[in-house]
Amino acid sequence: MMYEELDTPALLIDKRVMMENVVAMQQYADRQHVKLRPHTKTHKTPALAKLQEEKGASGITVAKVGEAEVMAAHGLKDIFIANQIVGETKLKRIRKLAESIQISF
Repeated sequence: MMYEELDTPALLIDKRVMMENVVAMQQYADRQHVKLRPHTKTHKTPALAKLQEEKGASGITVAKVGEAEVMAAHGLKDIFIANQIVGETKLKRIRKLAESIQISF
């Protein structure tokens, strides 16, 4: 299929540009002696989050408990939840995640 045949809206990613950006950002963080923990809010894709870790990210950042659960289910082991945690139900879900991964919030 040619990209012109795709129905819109459709997400298209130039893999070369994406890889250049992932590598450049990690190299910048390394030069600054800081740990990079990219937020997955744009891509929300476990495979891309794993790629970011493979290139040197110390872990990933998500917005919500549900996103952390999805990423953990796909093998990501160090996850930071950026938003406030409100309610006993969410705390129980985080406790469950903490049994198998490094989770912080």
